[in-house]
Order: sequence, then C-alpha cells, then structure tokens
Amino acid sequence: MMKHKRSLALLALVAVPSLIFTTPTSSAADFSANSKTAYIYNNSYYYNANVSNVVQLISNINDTASSFQTTLEAAIKAYNALTETEKQYVTNYGTLSYHQQTRVAYRRLATQIEEKLASVESTSINYYQNVIETRDWYNTLNAAQKSFVSTATQKILSSYITPNTSIDKVVNKIQLLNSSRINFHKDVAEARAEYNALRKFSNISLPTGTEQLLLDAEQLVVQDKAAAKEVENSIAALSPKTSTAQDVQAVKTAFEALTPVQQQLVPNVWTLVDYVNGKYKLPTKGNTIKTPILSDTAAVPGKNTEMSKSKNTYKAKINVADSEIKSERFVLTTKANMTVIIPPLSTLVNEDSGVMDIQLTRNLNRITFQATLNKKTVKFDADMEVIIENLPKDASIVRFNDFGEQEPASYTVNGNQHIIQTTTSGTFQIIRN
Repeated sequence: MMKHKRSLALLALVAVPSLIFTTPTSSAADFSANSKTAYIYNNSYYYNANVSNVVQLISNINDTASSFQTTLEAAIKAYNALTETEKQYVTNYGTLSYHQQTRVAYRRLATQIEEKLASVESTSINYYQNVIETRDWYNTLNAAQKSFVSTATQKILSSYITPNTSIDKVVNKIQLLNSSRINFHKDVAEARAEYNALRKFSNISLPTGTEQLLLDAEQLVVQDKAAAKEVENSIAALSPKTSTAQDVQAVKTAFEALTPVQQQLVPNVWTLVDYVNGKYKLPTKGNTIKTPILSDTAAVPGKNTEMSKSKNTYKAKINVADSEIKSERFVLTTKANMTVIIPPLSTLVNEDSGVMDIQLTRNLNRITFQATLNKKTVKFDADMEVIIENLPKDASIVRFNDFGEQEPASYTVNGNQHIIQTTTSGTFQIIRN
C-alpha cells in the first residue's frame, strides 16, 4: 500500500511540472490570498500579472526625461500594492531603489538653485547678474532635474530680465572707486558685477581708460589680500611656548603698517591683541640684549695671526660680534708649513655671537680641521682654506664623511701648495702616490 502511494505521488509530479518550484516563505494569510493566482513557468522564475506590470513600470523610468517623477511615482505605487510574496519576484527592484535615491539628489539640486536665485533681492544692482548665473546653471540640467525646480523659479529663469543699472551708473561707480575707503573691496566687486551685467545685456563700450581704472582697482584688491594674508600667517605662527616679546612686537608692527582696508581682512587680529595685552606668559629668551664675552687674544681681521701650538694641534680664536669687522678675512699661520684662511664674517651662516674656536691637528698624513662657535660647528657661505705646503705634486687629498668613509675632497694645487677648500669642519687624508 505504501509503495502504491509513492507511485501515485511520482505520477502526479510528472503530470504537473509547473508545480515544481520552491515557494518563498509566507504566512498563512498570504497563502490564502494567493491561492487563486495562476503562476506561469518561465524557465527562470514565476510571476503573475501584477509582478509583470511592476517590472515593466520600473523599466519605463527614465531619469533624464521630464516624465521621471510621474513614472517613478507610478512604479512605487504599483510596487507597494503587491503582496510581500509578489515583491520578492520583482527582479529589477534595485533599479527602483536607485531611482528613488536619484530623486533625493534631484530635489537637493533644485533647492540649491532656488536658494541661489533667492540670495539676491530683485531690487539689488546684482540681481540681473545673479539671475543670469542661476539661469546658466539651470540650463545645464536635464529635463528630469528641471522638473524638480519650482514653477515660480522656472518662470523667472525663462523670462526676459534687464539689468538694474546703466552705462552712466557703471562709469560713475568706477570713477569714484577709492582704495582708502573701508568699503573699497565691496565697491570694486559691485562695479565689476554691474559692468558684467551690462556686457551680457548689450555690446557696450565704456569711455577710454574707464575699464583700466577698474582693472587697477581689482589689482589693488589682490595686493590688499596678499598683505593681509602675510600678517595673518605671522599671527598664526605665534606660540606661547616659543615666541618672545620681540616676536610679538614684530607682528604688531607689521599689522600696524597695513592700511585700514587691509587690517579688516586679517581674521585673527584678536589673537594678536591677546598676545599684546599679555594674555600669555612668553619665554624670556631674547628679551634682553646679550653682550658676548670676547677674547683679548683673538685674531685680527685683515692681518696674519700665528696660531698657538699644543703638541701637534694649532689653535686660534676669532671674535664674532656686531662690533667686529665683517669684511676682512683672517690669515692664521703655523710653523708646520700649514696656513688657515677664514673668510670674512659677513659670509658666516651662524647667527650666534661670541668667540669662534679654530683648531688644526695634523697626525702624519691625516689633518683634522675644526671651526666652532659656542660649541657648535660653524658654516660659511664662502670657502675656508687649509693651505699645506711642500707636498709632492702628485699627492691627492680625500675627505672622511660622517661614516668614516673616504670621499673626494675639494682642493686645488698651486705650485708647491695644496689648498683644501671647505665651508665647514672636516677630516682629510693626504694620499702620497
């Protein structure tokens, strides 16, 4: 009996192939509601007339056509009327969702256009220019995007508008531009806007030199902004941790040198006011003039000075201060066929003052040259020279880098002299070929 029932079940499946499919999970109510629906086999999925209609409505949506809103609303309405089971067979629902997001973007765009048009009063001189700019923007939209713009806005953008100005008014405004007026930048902007409005309205020609006056005024605006920006950056660079009273005073002086028009362009001026009023406790470094302690036995610029000797090391001192001569070089001699030439102090890169220590040490063929100021290695824009006499003409010189590796040295040969050239301290090796 059980075998007979299985045979009948198999016969039923073969006889009715349209019933072989997996039905989406649904409630009892859904099953009851759909019990009378005739499903048709379509090789890949089952659908009824309602589903087919929604799929077609979605396919009909064109997000560039003026009918976009109406076709989208019709598709949404038809989709929402489907049962939950039917909705699962709408194969292009992703397209419908995409169009709904597009509608949000189009509405936002339309709002931006309407806000721009409303940003300038109809009685303003700049109203015509604003309408033209908004119209140019509006004309870049497709038909679907335009359909979201309000009827009132579309009417203004499609109507004939004339400028609220005249050639006489524009010429007069340009001729009255005054760079010392607080509203100078605003006046220039308005004059340009009115002039541009007239030029779009008709092919006008201003009196000779008038347009150049406007161009010159616009150049002054650029210069004002640049000057103000420089001071703005200087104020922004102030720091309670590193800036001194002299730094604050320098920025204050720069601000006060600006014109009133330029000063109003500095947005962080109140930060400067806080520094000037002592809101921050600044470092004391630099608040007092430092008087360097100089050497009584220092080398004299422009003259030969014999270096002192200690074993195989020769030493000399050079005073570095504002009171010293900065245009003469120093000639430091030894009794070991070596001479050191220090260039004028005007070529010294270091800004410190004090006593510069020069030290020259020779161990056989190795020469170490040091020049320090306040225990820091100095550097010159010009070359310092170490002159070595009576070396073989074919001798060469190399330099040791920070890793102890040899690299080419800068030197020249003049008769019986090998002249090492360097802008800072270094260790050199004489190679006898």
